[in-house]
Amino acid sequence: MPAVAMRSVLQSAIALCLLMVASWGRAAQQINVATPAKGLAELPVVVAMRNGYFRTEGLEIQKIQIQPNIAVRALLTGEVDFNLGWEASLRAAMSGMPVKMIAALASRPLHVLISRPEIRAGTDLKGKALGVDSSLSTTGFLSRVAARYLGVEPKKDVDIVESGSTMLRLEALRTGDIHATVVDVAVAIKAEEDGFKQLLHVGNIIDLPTFGVAVTTTKLATYREGIKRFLRATLRGARFITRNRIDTIRIIQSYLKTTSSLAAKSYDSAVRSFTEDGLISDRALALSVRRARDEVPFTSDSLLSQVADWSVLREIMAERRKIPFWLKQSDS
Repeated sequence: MPAVAMRSVLQSAIALCLLMVASWGRAAQQINVATPAKGLAELPVVVAMRNGYFRTEGLEIQKIQIQPNIAVRALLTGEVDFNLGWEASLRAAMSGMPVKMIAALASRPLHVLISRPEIRAGTDLKGKALGVDSSLSTTGFLSRVAARYLGVEPKKDVDIVESGSTMLRLEALRTGDIHATVVDVAVAIKAEEDGFKQLLHVGNIIDLPTFGVAVTTTKLATYREGIKRFLRATLRGARFITRNRIDTIRIIQSYLKTTSSLAAKSYDSAVRSFTEDGLISDRALALSVRRARDEVPFTSDSLLSQVADWSVLREIMAERRKIPFWLKQSDS
C-alpha cells in the first residue's frame, strides 16, 4: 500500500479511537425515549441498549412506554427527547407542529393478518367479520389493505368491527365474534401455535414505515451532535440485527419473554422490515403522508420536507464512508 494511502487509513483509525475514548471518558447523558408499545419494531433501540452502543456514545437511555398522542405532547414539552411512534409524530408534523421524522426503523409493517382455522383463504372472509382496534388506526388501514389484496372489499364483502386492543381482538377471534385480524408478527406466530392461521404478512405487499425516530425542530437545530450520537447507536443496533441472527434471537427471547422457537420465527418473519441506514424512499414517505391525510383533514400540502429531515442520517453515512472497511466490520 502506498505510504500516503497508509497514512490516511491510520489517521482515520486514530480519529475513530479518539472518538471512542472521548465517549468513554464523559459522563453519560440521560436521554428519555418514548415508545408506543413493547414489541419487535423497537428492536434496533433494544439491541443498542443491551449491547452498550449508547454507552459508547456517552448516552444513558430511559425507554418509556407512552400512548402515541401523549408521547407527541411529551416531545413538545421536552419531557422526552425522542419519540419512536411514527404515525402520531407524522400527523403532528403535518398539522404544523414543530416535529420532524429523522429516521425510519421499520420501513415495512411488522404485521400479519391472522384468522380462525376455518378461514383458509381470503375469499373465505366474505360475509365474515374483520376485527380492528380502530378504523382510523394503522391496524385498521393495514387490515383494509390486506383484505383488498386477498380479493375482499372491506365493508362490502366483510364487516369491519372495532374490537379493541390486540388481546381483546385475540379473544374475539377465539370466541368467533370476529374471523380475522391484523396483529404484530410475534403475536401472530404465537397465535399460529394456538391453532390460528396466518393469511398474509402485510409487510410483503406494502412499503409503509411504522416505526421511526421523531424530534422537535428546536432540538434538531440545537442538539444536532447529540441526535447524531443517538442515531449512530440505534443504526448500529439495526445492523447487528440484520447480520447476527443467533444473537438477535437470544435478545428477542429475553426481551419478549418467549421461547427460542418463537423468537427464531419472529426474527425470520421480521428481519426484512428493518432498515440499516434509517432511510426510506420518497414513495414510502409519500404513502405514509397520503394515508394520514385520507384519515384526518389537514390545511397544508404537507410537503415531504415538512415532515421529514434525513440530513443527520446523511452526515452519519458520509462519516462511515471514511472509516476503513476492517473497522466497519467490528461495529455490528
